Amino acid sequence: MDAMFHGCGSDFSRGWIVALQAKGAAPRKQHYVPQFYLRKFTGAKDMLLVFDREKKETYRSKPLGVAAQRDFNRIDVEGMDANAVENVLSEFEGETAPHLDRVIANKSIADQGDRSAIVNLMAAMTLRNPKRRQVMGEVIGNFAKNFFGRKENYDKYVADMKKGGKEPEFTLEELRSELTESTITVPKESIIAAEIDHHDHAAKLLWDKKWQTVVAPDNSGGFVTTDDPVCIRWTDGQEHADRPGLAETNSEILFPLSPKLALRGRAEGDETVVNADAVAVAEINSHMIGNAIRQVYADDHVFKYARGESRELKSGATLLQDDDFMSAGKPAKDTKIVALKSV
Repeated sequence: MDAMFHGCGSDFSRGWIVALQAKGAAPRKQHYVPQFYLRKFTGAKDMLLVFDREKKETYRSKPLGVAAQRDFNRIDVEGMDANAVENVLSEFEGETAPHLDRVIANKSIADQGDRSAIVNLMAAMTLRNPKRRQVMGEVIGNFAKNFFGRKENYDKYVADMKKGGKEPEFTLEELRSELTESTITVPKESIIAAEIDHHDHAAKLLWDKKWQTVVAPDNSGGFVTTDDPVCIRWTDGQEHADRPGLAETNSEILFPLSPKLALRGRAEGDETVVNADAVAVAEINSHMIGNAIRQVYADDHVFKYARGESRELKSGATLLQDDDFMSAGKPAKDTKIVALKSV
């Protein structure tokens, strides 16, 4: 079954990057959260303060050392440079970095070029991280099972075999039984192709949001970010089985740009600059922390986050003792989902 599925998506990947030229060897340690973005959250000695759920440790690290995997964007397609995707992303990040600087300096994404760069950055990070790759692989695998198990597709397979003078190797019932019992391993190249395919649509949905620029006061401890820094959350105060998609109207997107600045996007509203209070900053941090795959990043430990029905403000110094964070963001049974207050 893996052999049957292996070619799906390769042509699509080729179509996107066939014109790219090799520009030297790319590093094998490849980031899914760009270093230029993470540098906005560094503190002393240009280091991030990392809160690591798996290691149960807090430690300092350069942006180079976090939010990366070996060969995360490396591809294996005949006739193509293995680093083609990584090279394109590196170019994109180099072009985006000055726009991020301007947005932070101006506290605005009103400029069309800056807005385009930021929504494309958010789209890239929304689609391209380990958590989403796993989900995408499952989606593609389930699609493949349904596709190959359909009678019309099996009949085409039989017709093709007979054209070549061969008999089918298995019956439809045998195929369906095999599909039910087996797990299809989706090639990374197919998942990367799907990420590429979805990028423009995701960027368009983000472009159409109404974006507030949220400014943190000096006494708040500032915003944190994570290894999954685009947080999409429900706003109706109800419990949901799944994370919302970008197109959901009863959702919002939270995206910290620096300890002093964050973006908040909704389907409707005014695009304004909002001076948040310490409670609003802590609420945003709470949702960012809950969205983390494994790690939270801050410039120091003095940030705040909110917990419990009273929304008590907790210090960043206590994050590794926080049950919600240490249980992979799953709320305790007696915890209610509290809507983020307007700022």
